[in-house]
Amino acid sequence: MRVEYREGLYLPDLDVWLDAEGPRERCVISHAHSDHIAEHQSIIATPETARLFRHRCGEAEVTTQVYGERRDYGRYALTFYPAGHCLGSAQILIEADGERLVYTGDIKLRPNVTAEQAVVVPCETLVMESTFGDPLYKFPPDVATNDRLYAAVDRALSDDRVPVVLAYALGKSQEALELLLRRGYRVSLHGSVWNVTEIYRELGVKFSGEYEKYERTRLRGRVLIAPPGCRKQPMIQNIERRYVIMLTGWALHKSAPYMYKGVDLILPFSDHADFDDLVRLARESQARRIITMHGAPKFAAILRDLGFNAEYLAQHSDATLPLFEQQVQSPMSKVEDSDLHIDFRD
Repeated sequence: MRVEYREGLYLPDLDVWLDAEGPRERCVISHAHSDHIAEHQSIIATPETARLFRHRCGEAEVTTQVYGERRDYGRYALTFYPAGHCLGSAQILIEADGERLVYTGDIKLRPNVTAEQAVVVPCETLVMESTFGDPLYKFPPDVATNDRLYAAVDRALSDDRVPVVLAYALGKSQEALELLLRRGYRVSLHGSVWNVTEIYRELGVKFSGEYEKYERTRLRGRVLIAPPGCRKQPMIQNIERRYVIMLTGWALHKSAPYMYKGVDLILPFSDHADFDDLVRLARESQARRIITMHGAPKFAAILRDLGFNAEYLAQHSDATLPLFEQQVQSPMSKVEDSDLHIDFRD
């Protein structure tokens, strides 16, 4: 199968769009983050992603498939598998003319306490995200990062400060909320985080305690979870005694302190696979052909050095060509989970 990137992943032989960035007549959606959806006429997605899509983009004609269900669409068949990135996130297996192609979407192989556990899907062609496809991004064990989060929250509360945890409204906020509730903290949620969290509950996610919607006068002794785009907004700036914690995989980047000025602590807490897990994914998929996207071209070169047949998918290009020399992209060109974005429709 030919693979192109035209403001979204496109399979021209099948006329299939995946995660298109602009409106399409029909599009297959891997998950409902804002950089993977648009106001399409018709979508194919998991039931959870479809519900979150409607919340963010409004109504559309929806075809839902549960994980593991193989459905024939004539020239091709689709099967969804968990991606572990956020609730409902899916890897998409496309089968056509005897070939198995898997598009990972955004993926996290490590456990996610509020999303389905990702699996590795065997295939001939693997189209994989490579957001953290640099050896710099080897995340510490989750337990170590979580312990640093708890210690920071404890210090802030003991100093009569308000711990403000910055995490994207969909996915990372719910994961952080569950981890904080398990430790017995009282938690308040920014309105956009609250809305998505209520959808999680509607879809069957059970949280380990109660939480409440943000009220300006009810922050003392509580942890506030808010989207990163709020950090310079009056809601947070007007909290005189605050301690701001950013949750992002970019914490390991040397420029992180400059990117996130005004933040007291930046923790490498991510809902993406790190470098080691990306290599593991490539290896365990047993793919004969690997196409990388959403990251630096160098990851494809690293995979080739490790013995893989890998190439980088450049904008407006056909992945049957040697793409890895066609485009140079900053490793931070895909800001993790729209870290600097706030969508008040949430």
